[in-house]
Amino acid sequence: MGLAPLDVWARLLWVCRFRVRPRYWPRLAAAVATSVLATAITLPERVLLWPWLAWRFRGREARFVPRRDVVVVLGYFRSGTTHLHNLLATHPDVVTPRWVQAMSPQGFWLSWAFLGWALVPFLPNTRPQDGVAFGPDWPAEDDFAHNNWALASSLPGRLVLVRERERWGRFDSLEGLTSGELGRWRRAAAAFAWKVSAGRGGRTLALKSPSHTGRVRELDRLFGGRVRFVHIMRRAEDVVRSNVAMHRRLVGQVLQALPGDEALHERIVAEYVEAERRFLRDARELGLGPDRLVRMRYEGLVGEPMAELERVCRSLGLRWDETVRARAERYILAVGEYRATRHKGVSADPRLEAIERELAAGVPELGSVRESRGGNGAGVRVAPRRMLGVIGGVIGAAAGLSVWFLAAHYTENRLDSLAWPVGAIAGSLAVRLAGRGDWRLGVWAAVATMVAYAASVWFLPEVASGWTGQDRLRNIRTEFGGLHGAYLWMLFGLLASYRFASRAFVRPPGMG
Repeated sequence: MGLAPLDVWARLLWVCRFRVRPRYWPRLAAAVATSVLATAITLPERVLLWPWLAWRFRGREARFVPRRDVVVVLGYFRSGTTHLHNLLATHPDVVTPRWVQAMSPQGFWLSWAFLGWALVPFLPNTRPQDGVAFGPDWPAEDDFAHNNWALASSLPGRLVLVRERERWGRFDSLEGLTSGELGRWRRAAAAFAWKVSAGRGGRTLALKSPSHTGRVRELDRLFGGRVRFVHIMRRAEDVVRSNVAMHRRLVGQVLQALPGDEALHERIVAEYVEAERRFLRDARELGLGPDRLVRMRYEGLVGEPMAELERVCRSLGLRWDETVRARAERYILAVGEYRATRHKGVSADPRLEAIERELAAGVPELGSVRESRGGNGAGVRVAPRRMLGVIGGVIGAAAGLSVWFLAAHYTENRLDSLAWPVGAIAGSLAVRLAGRGDWRLGVWAAVATMVAYAASVWFLPEVASGWTGQDRLRNIRTEFGGLHGAYLWMLFGLLASYRFASRAFVRPPGMG
């Protein structure tokens, strides 16, 4: 929720009656600080677009009927939905939401370029819970957009105010909501799907959020029947154990203390069984045939991803040819194949055994799963062209410095804040020419940025104001509070150059 606007934060804190203990106040303050920035950046688009959205998605029965059927990936958290969504995103006829869009859904049309660029230095290369590749341009869960736009999601109770899980969990099934809450979710879901699809040439929209598993009937209504589903199942005990582990790894992000392992385990079991049973019920009552619902196993996806992707494409009417295959293979080769991990221990919970049997009925059996070459991005890697990357970092820093000189000359101001984009240019060009980044390339890009900044200290005083004299360093004191402000922008520039160039990928491999 770092990029959720202030009005969303205000509503969340009001609903929970500000029940956040002092130990979490610094974490809350940091989130609200970034929210202030996001609110300012997205405000113009919110103001300009609000009249159209208010009319287009008015009322409590809002819907979005696309030109081509939407594809929705279903499956509870930790079932392999991200891997499947990423594979679908490599298809040239498919468009998916990106993380920069899901995190800032109200304003990404006008501010996406800045947000995508500004986020990179502060985001990790991989998701904190499992090491899967992650970044602003990677496929995202639209449930984050529903949350950050309208606070219409179960995510606050799952990852923020964990003691309020029952209150927010109603958004998983959309049952038990007030008419106002349901209308809010419908408007946010329809508007976000429309914004992501608009201007994309009629490409198929592919959505993925584990919470959609319990919303099949509502999604069918929301998209006017123009929706198809792909459901992935995994061994029930593995799903539950993986979810407990995920919550423990994300403990550094919550604003309330997590319950004990036993209580957390029980909560996840009940939620998982309820979500999957609701999926089975809705699929049966809607009469979803093989042309509208594809079922698969997690072990099949990680063992034979190309075969499963081909089956999905052919079943859902997406083209399958050498171009599609090559893009998917490029993605798998770059990030490494997943491994079908099984957690130790045998389930003795009859609820898990029962739901696993119900889900397995009708799912095609696959042959033995071949051993993969790695897991969670640790498999076969594409060797970086590091020397090209180093050259790219130098060229990027020089190009950025040239633009900086021109801007300083015409404004007669040093414009020290431009040290930040100079670093971003150096780092991004380095990683693009190298093919993929690592810490060594990050260091080289940071060195090139530091050299560019040193050149600015020496030459910019004369370029900006014709100043001459001995103490050039003192002449930095011209913008945003003098010397300390200049050093702050320099640090941002160094951080940006290192983080861009050290990322494995700035753009997801195989995805247009």
